Order: sequence, then structure tokens, then C-alpha cells
Amino acid sequence: NIEQYNIKIYNRWGEKVFESTAFNEGWDGTYKGKVAPMGVYVYIVNAKLDSDQPIFSKVGNVTLIR
Repeated sequence: NIEQYNIKIYNRWGEKVFESTAFNEGWDGTYKGKVAPMGVYVYIVNAKLDSDQPIFSKVGNVTLIR
């Protein structure tokens, strides 16, 4: 079970384009209310599974295509 969750998505200039603490909420490909340009975006996920487990992080990239 996930107790804490956070995801952040950044563009190639390091601007944060999305952040959420809701596990079932995903990025819709927009930034500041407009369609984000195609390209590679970096994500960072931090989660804590239960009270006995430390917080773990996952970093990767996702390519936005239209």
C-alpha cells in the first residue's frame, strides 16, 4: 500500500510542468493551460509504501508525441 506519493515532471529547461500527490492523477500533456510541445520530459517519483519501508525514488524520461 502506498502511504505517500509525489510525481514531478520537468521540461528540458528544468521548468516543472506538472506535480501531483494523487496516485491516480496523471499528466495530461499541458503546461500553463496550453498544449505542451512534443519532446522529452523528465519525471521524478517519490513514494513510501508502508511505515516499515523507506521512501524510494525513481527518475526517468517520457517522450511526448502528438
